[in-house]
Formats: sequence, structure tokens, C-alpha cells
Amino acid sequence: HRAHQAVYMDDYLNQFSESWMIVGVGLMPHDINLIQAMQSQDNLYTVLQRSSEQDQCRIIGSIKETVHGPSHPEKVIDFISDKNIKIISLTITEKGYWYNDEKNLDVKNILIAQDILLKENPKTIYGYILKGLQARRAKNSGPVTILSCDNLPGNGELTRHLLLQFASAADSSMVDWIKQSVSFPNSMVDRITPATTPVISQIIHEKYQIDDKCPVLCENYRQWIIEDNFIASRPGLDKVGVQFVKDVEPYEKMKVRLLNGSHSALSYIAYLMQYRIVDKALSDPLIVQFIQNYMKEDITPTLSQVEGIDLIEYQCTLLQRFSNSSIQDQIQRLAEDGSQKIRNALIPPLLHQLQTKGSIQHLVFALAAWYRYLNAVDEQGQAIEIKDPLKNILIECAQQHSQEPRFLFEIENLFDRELLQYPNFLYLFKKYITSIHAVGIRQALTIM
Repeated sequence: HRAHQAVYMDDYLNQFSESWMIVGVGLMPHDINLIQAMQSQDNLYTVLQRSSEQDQCRIIGSIKETVHGPSHPEKVIDFISDKNIKIISLTITEKGYWYNDEKNLDVKNILIAQDILLKENPKTIYGYILKGLQARRAKNSGPVTILSCDNLPGNGELTRHLLLQFASAADSSMVDWIKQSVSFPNSMVDRITPATTPVISQIIHEKYQIDDKCPVLCENYRQWIIEDNFIASRPGLDKVGVQFVKDVEPYEKMKVRLLNGSHSALSYIAYLMQYRIVDKALSDPLIVQFIQNYMKEDITPTLSQVEGIDLIEYQCTLLQRFSNSSIQDQIQRLAEDGSQKIRNALIPPLLHQLQTKGSIQHLVFALAAWYRYLNAVDEQGQAIEIKDPLKNILIECAQQHSQEPRFLFEIENLFDRELLQYPNFLYLFKKYITSIHAVGIRQALTIM
């Protein structure tokens, strides 16, 4: 958010004298460090934009106020109910939506179950939003737009569906009000934003004489495409490069499957091959060839033509972006939350290719590499830190059934079980995982 949406808003404020600004909310307990750092700097921070040719550093001033939700839930609810708030944007990662494999709200989750009671302070995005919307209705503060900015297919439609399910369980009187007073545009955001390291803070200090406790590092590429479905007013962000369109789906599908899917596909292979930085992995011809074939043979056939986009050129641009040595993006960052990312970026194109009898070998090899990665020990015997909301059950499955894929795809709320209906998929998965264990990831990739 701070490298993307807030930058677009800063561009807008710098060019037009309007009163739009952002209230930044951190909903997780660990967000408190960032919130306190932002508050100590009057909510100003620097963005270091890096390309292979040059650095550009700028101070962003579009965030007016920041709030730590767990410490001050009442403030978050007050802001949501404020008539001056017209848009509630969400950048909470895939796992923040708490849905199951049927794309319904995961009511079995203890945090969701607690929030449905509406008795304690909220723990999930739905608890905060519903309480805020209840107060908004009571105050007659008018309609509001909820704008998801996460890498989910149909993110606006999914958010609407899940929030209405939550409202039905928690306060059914809110359902009709939400349907009438809240819009949920789909959107697609794109900007590679790795974690900021102390080295980046040092560069900003030495090169630009700026002391910043919470700078952001990002690439020089950015894109934001939004369905023009705002029930309340919105800023004219189209004047600073945002595309408002009737249908986001072709753009979103292209980005999620080609960029996010390629990130996931290369991350497990590269990690097992002892790479830790993305651009270093892209210096390996074997990995480059794999990703090129992955995009061309397994993914592009699942995409329709996207207006204004040359898909071949887009794929070349992605490889250039991945190879940006000034970003120093971490392989481990791409590998996090694999169960959530894979079901959105790899499983839909895999099912499409299975149904149409298209190429699946690169998709399946990527899944096999992930399964090997989930053993939590690399080929040199070093421990791998698995970061995933389902990590316990995934690690247990990978360790106990290391060369039998069926057990992985029988885990509840993980993947579409339709995959189990395709013997050719299971055969290929078992072939690849067996090969990876037998000869190692590099040799297995060479002979796949």
C-alpha cells in the first residue's frame, strides 16, 4: 500500500488542490512497530524506487493519520463510520480473507467465530468493517466503497460475498443495507515491493541525508487498474496513471497468473537450488528457461487477449523486472503463504489446462518443488523456515508422505478436489516429486 496506492495519491495531491487523504490502519498486533514509526515522523516516509539504471527517492505525504487496530479498535470503527470516509481499501494479503476452498467464509476459524459474536474487539477484517458499517448506518453517514487491492481473482466480488456471509451470521439486519450502500469494485495492483532492510535505510541516509524509521523499497514499474464502480465519490486518479475500466478480469487474470504465478513457481525451485535473491536466480539459464516455458506453454493458453497489452512483450517485461538487481528481492518472501498464493495463481490455470488437454508439465513441476520445499529441510540438510497459515499440516503431510501427492490434495480447505479426478496430473506430480528426491532439484529440472 505504501509503495503503491499511497504513491498514486501523493502524485494526485501534488498536482491537484483537493482534500483527499489516507488514514492508514494496521490490523495485526505486529503492525504496532510500523504505526509508531510512522506517527513519530508525522506519517511521512520515503519511497526508494530502484531500477538497474538509477535510484529515485521521494517523501510521501498522502497519509494523514495512522491507527493500530488492536490497540485502538474504537478509532478504526469511528473512521469507517465517518461521513468523510468514502473508500475503505484493503491490502491484507490473500490469507487475510479467511475463505475455504469453496470460496465461502471459513466460519470454522476461531477468529471468525469470535468476531461473528460481535462481543469482543474485532480480530478480523470482517469484524472491523461490520462494526464500522453498523455505526455508519446509525449515523446516516452515507454510502461507501470497499476496494480490495489484493491478488485474488475477482477480489471485489469475493470481498462482497464474504462480507455478506459474515453479516448474515453476525447481524442479518445489515445485509440489505450493505447491498444498497456499499460497492465493491474489482481491482488489480502491480508493483514489486520487497521487504526493506537496514541496508536500504543506510542508503537513504547516506545518499539523500534522510533519516527514516520506515522507508519503502520498490521497483520503478507500477500499474493500477480499477473497475469504475464507486458508490460514493472518488479522487480523479486517472489523471495520474490509474486506469478505470468496465472489466478488470482480463488484466487481473494476466497479472495473477503470469507475475504472481511465476513468482511462486520459481521461488521453490530457486530456494532448493540454493538461491536466496530473485535476480541471482534469474542469472541461472535453467531457471530462466523454465519460467519462459512456464509462461508460454502452461499459462498463456489460459488467458484471453487483454486490451492494450501484448502478452509476449508483457512476459519479456516480467523477466526484466524479476532480473532487477537493484531490488534484491528475497526468494523466501515469494515462497511465503504458498497455500494461499498457489490456489489463486497456479490451480485455476492448471484446471483449465487439464480440462482442455493443454500443457501442464511446468505447473506440475512447480507444485512438486513446493511439496519438496515443505519438507522443511533443504538438499544440504539445512532447516527451511516455512511461513504459511497451514504450515503445520503441510509440513506433516510432506514429511510423512514425501512422494505421494494424493495426501496433499486431500487436505481440507486447500485445493479444488477436482484435481484428484485427473490420473495424468497425479502421475506427473508423482513422477516429478520422485525425481526431485532421487536426483535433486537441478537434475530433475534438467530432465523434466
